[in-house]
Amino acid sequence: MKRLVLFLSLLFLLQSCKSSYSKTELLKESKALKERIKKLETADTVNKEAALELKKMNVVYRGVANPIYISKPNAVSFEATASGLRKLDSLGNYYLSPGTGRTVDITIKSKLKNGDSLTETKTLRIKDISAPIGIINGIGCGNKCEVLLKKDELTRGKIGVKVNEFLFSWEFKVSGFKIHLKGKTYDFEGNHLDNSLEQEIQNLKEDDRLVIFDIKFKIVGAPSGIRYKNPSPILIRIAEDN
Repeated sequence: MKRLVLFLSLLFLLQSCKSSYSKTELLKESKALKERIKKLETADTVNKEAALELKKMNVVYRGVANPIYISKPNAVSFEATASGLRKLDSLGNYYLSPGTGRTVDITIKSKLKNGDSLTETKTLRIKDISAPIGIINGIGCGNKCEVLLKKDELTRGKIGVKVNEFLFSWEFKVSGFKIHLKGKTYDFEGNHLDNSLEQEIQNLKEDDRLVIFDIKFKIVGAPSGIRYKNPSPILIRIAEDN
């Protein structure tokens, strides 16, 4: 658009000034306008910084291959480097697996259309993944509090896992757990209580306590090699039946 405006200005100038400008003067004016156009094009190219998009998050997580998209508008080519950065394809898709520290720098070196080279640095925050928390019927707060449940709610309880303030859309699938109840420990497979403890649960009284622990799970949709801690137990207190 700027090129078009300046070109039209040049035409107007040539048409309106033929009678008063010599050929030499017109050529000088034309050269000056062309130099202005070139400077504007160069400024436009340089000012467009490299775009870095973190997919579904605003930080990168330690111990995770974080998907990242990097692009550089108006560049002939560019190269991105960082500790733990792995290029996936020629479309700008990368995985970033940060190491130690609180931040990671991504250096982007690009070659512009005007022949210049440009180096930029993007700094990202690194965050540790919070320890998984065991939940029952979608409720749980780790070791910080007790979950208050009625006996029928416990009988139909579904065991799960969550991670607070986690932005990946991964699924945590429970494959087994243990219950410590009245001095005894019981093993379960899957993510539901079965009928084997129905009588023991019905014999519980208000304010009786039990613990669900050793929750085994896997993450569906996560890249291979991810490291995570064991989920915190679920502390349960029996509520009064109305």
